[in-house]
Amino acid sequence: MVATVGGGAGFAAPAAGSGLGPAVEQWRQLAAGDSYNCAVRADASLWCWGANGQGQLGNDAPTFDPQAVPVQVEPGSQWRSVRPGKGTHTCGIRTDGSLWCWGSNWAGQVGDGTQTSRYAPVPVGVGFSWLVMATGNSHTCAIRDDATLWCWGQNHVGQLGDGTQTDRLTPVQIGVGESWVEVSAGWGHTCARRVDATMWCWGVGARVGDGTNVQRLSPVQIGAGFGWTQVTTGYDHTCAIRADETLWCWGFPGSALGDGTGESRLSPVQVAGGGAWATVEPGYWHTCGLRTDASLWCWGANIRGEVGDGTYSSQLSPVPVAADQTWAQLGGGMDHNCAVRADSTVWCWGSNDGGAIGQRPRVSERNVPTRALLL
Repeated sequence: MVATVGGGAGFAAPAAGSGLGPAVEQWRQLAAGDSYNCAVRADASLWCWGANGQGQLGNDAPTFDPQAVPVQVEPGSQWRSVRPGKGTHTCGIRTDGSLWCWGSNWAGQVGDGTQTSRYAPVPVGVGFSWLVMATGNSHTCAIRDDATLWCWGQNHVGQLGDGTQTDRLTPVQIGVGESWVEVSAGWGHTCARRVDATMWCWGVGARVGDGTNVQRLSPVQIGAGFGWTQVTTGYDHTCAIRADETLWCWGFPGSALGDGTGESRLSPVQVAGGGAWATVEPGYWHTCGLRTDASLWCWGANIRGEVGDGTYSSQLSPVPVAADQTWAQLGGGMDHNCAVRADSTVWCWGSNDGGAIGQRPRVSERNVPTRALLL
């Protein structure tokens, strides 16, 4: 069952000469944000589609019309990775290691020293080489090639981790003297992994995962005594994979944690159903993940069909999605998801607000994976 709405106003048609979107065989990295997505092709070109109310697609368009088909970001530029935000800003790293951000900048989340929104990429942290970055609701973090961690933007609940609640318009170093390999930014919290496989989180209470409701202004260790291979933040919950390939989640709402109870948790709880997990992508009130056998599983609230199981019923533990397919990549958005199948085709499900799942505006949502337009 697919819910639809009438009309088509507000969506931009593909621009002349746009090629109507990149070829399906050429996607290298896919990531989802708040009602929009971005992806890097094998030729290192960057493309985004979906909502564009704050210029988060980065195409420097004269209007902020949503785009149901991909638009290229700075044609001629070469990109290694991209991360759409949980709000309305985006960051990417070019193949030369330079860091660029764009979109909403009211709290300094772009990181260029201003609070001026940017509708095309601007350089951040000039003179340094960057390895990975993470975009939250209105803050950003990134790791340099010397394994130092830096954050900037809104800091009202300590989500930057610098020991203060002061917003920062440019990058400030976090956890001085430590070596970091991964970072993920949520709505009001941040988590990261060190080179020794320990996991650390900070920010608003109940999301940090240290068993308390206490706000943390600097990193605190989570899940001590275990080695962690991945940590990914959603809006108000977080999930992480241990070295033994088990999956653990914490925060709220409880339905997004997948332990079968529906209860919110202040510390990590194992996701039900076992299985060996390869990657996880928490959204707003839902979560999806890929197991090591390339199967796709989702759970949580299902108001817009974001679980992808063909229903609108909440699922308190993982359920298989498109079980007859194998999957290579996964991007989790607010209430939508996109994934790349083993045949390199892109499929999306959940809310189509802003054209996020690559469907024309007459489609409001899909509750099963649906081939994205022209992808």
